[in-house]
Amino acid sequence: MGADMSTLSSLISGGGGGALPQIALTQGQTWVPPQDGNVCIHVIGAGGAGLSSTGTLNSGGAGGYCKKNSLAVTTSGSYTVVVGVGGPRVSGGATPVAGTQSLFSGTGISATLTANGGGAATTSASGAGGSALNGDVNNTGGAGSNGGGGAVGVYGTGALAVLAVSAGQSDAAADGIGLSGFGQITGGNAGVFHHSSASVGSGTFNAANGGALSGGGASQQSGSNSNYIAGGNGGVGAGGGGCANGATNSQARAGKGGDGLVLIQYLPS
Repeated sequence: MGADMSTLSSLISGGGGGALPQIALTQGQTWVPPQDGNVCIHVIGAGGAGLSSTGTLNSGGAGGYCKKNSLAVTTSGSYTVVVGVGGPRVSGGATPVAGTQSLFSGTGISATLTANGGGAATTSASGAGGSALNGDVNNTGGAGSNGGGGAVGVYGTGALAVLAVSAGQSDAAADGIGLSGFGQITGGNAGVFHHSSASVGSGTFNAANGGALSGGGASQQSGSNSNYIAGGNGGVGAGGGGCANGATNSQARAGKGGDGLVLIQYLPS
């Protein structure tokens, strides 16, 4: 499985690509080019999940980012695509799961384009960002922190979250994933950290989900009130936010890591 359809519906914003195909692959498959041409390939690993606990606020790391600037393809070629799956939500102190890698290989590619998944949070540390290999661009995802999940890095190492401000923001910020048609992509806005004090009554307090490529916010309830709280889910490829409930672990749900993605853009001749 890869990004779900609700995510995909807001994934691709307007761009200047004209009639050139721009293809988002959200699950593993054999891909055959629909037409001859040169393509740019973006491979994004999946994000790791955050931790739910009574006091430790650790979040998941983002997947790596691997880019092939240009590859000549024909309709007789064939490519194997693997799309990473983000670490699922956990609650009650269950062990978080890391994101898995996304891969692209086949005709004309000498070494598999690899974007490794982001690490899951643990009781002792936030998740590390996933690495990338064999592309023209290979960027490590942002690590998680006590402010939220790490971000996917399009132009460099992905960003960490900033406590009490926001989760990791992709270095290519926009609303949704924008495909320009010229080998460039942009990412979404970050989730926001949430904190509630002992003076807040019972209720539900959730951190914001991250936009595409951006981490989910962390959430903390430091008092003894029985609040239900949740960390924000990571956007595409990004880490999930951690969640700490000072009253009871069973009412804390950490954010899931964002699923990976493979984006293929036909380039102007």
